[in-house]
Amino acid sequence: MGTIFDKKSKIKTNANMKNLHLKSAFSHILFFAFVLVMISACTTTNRIFTENDIVYSTKRSELKYYVREKDRRSPLFSLSQTLIKETNSANETSYKAYDVLYLTSSAFKLDNKVFFIIDNEAYPMALDRVELENTRNVSENTSSVSTSDSTSVSVVTGYSENNEKITRFNYKIPPEIIEKIKGAGKFQIRYYSGPNMITVKPKQLSIIRIKQLAGME
Repeated sequence: MGTIFDKKSKIKTNANMKNLHLKSAFSHILFFAFVLVMISACTTTNRIFTENDIVYSTKRSELKYYVREKDRRSPLFSLSQTLIKETNSANETSYKAYDVLYLTSSAFKLDNKVFFIIDNEAYPMALDRVELENTRNVSENTSSVSTSDSTSVSVVTGYSENNEKITRFNYKIPPEIIEKIKGAGKFQIRYYSGPNMITVKPKQLSIIRIKQLAGME
């Protein structure tokens, strides 16, 4: 009897050790995947990429950055803004902005207005296009349950639903506004959603990159 008990105990211990190794390996995989995503994001945001557009015969520079909202009263989750600077063969330069705002599902529709606030002076942008989108994501909630042989299985305990409202704005930035941003001490972007006044404050690094983009020849 003692020998049988020892064998069962050894089998149980081996099963537990195997589960621990699997969990550890899975945790390492998740960690490295997260690191790779962060590295990828860092290499493509707050950087200026320049290339020649042979179709339109222009020199094209692109800057993309993100701002995450931390104010719980705000319906905004985050903003992604991409700035495009184009210079043609006649040395004429133009600027375009592509804003993507992610809002809570209960948020009011954004007004078709975008304002640049430069050193406490507001400048309205003339919008070219506005796009609206509602997204719905359903994810499973799971928990780990031990079976009779001491192994763990994942069991679905419920579902979570995440809804977002996405608004996209396209607009040109007048050259005189770019000149004001280059010499500004403070730069913000303003949107309106029902009773909410949404003021986005780009991080200092993003503002530095915007000024660099504006000053590039």
